[in-house]
Amino acid sequence: MNIKTLLPLAALALSGLATAAPTNSVVVRYGDLNLDSQAGIARLHKRIANAAETVCDQLETRILGLQAAYKDCVNAAVADGVAAVDNANLSQYHASKGRFSVVAANR
Repeated sequence: MNIKTLLPLAALALSGLATAAPTNSVVVRYGDLNLDSQAGIARLHKRIANAAETVCDQLETRILGLQAAYKDCVNAAVADGVAAVDNANLSQYHASKGRFSVVAANR
């Protein structure tokens, strides 16, 4: 993918908690990363996860009954961010929860 500069992450409106709330977003830059390397993929995934936590921080709480909403928001935002990059290596890394595996590419 040639466009390696911007990746917007949007928080999902969670039913009952943010039905009319505006959608937050964070721009994740990754043009400096080599997405053909394990280190680059791991760094990008970490950047996406950090951005997701920032986007969802309004839902973060110590109240046990509401912690699931925060975790769901972060998980959904990370998944959306990974999908937006549309990189097989990143998708595989995310699907395997941070474990690397070989993804064949025909270039």
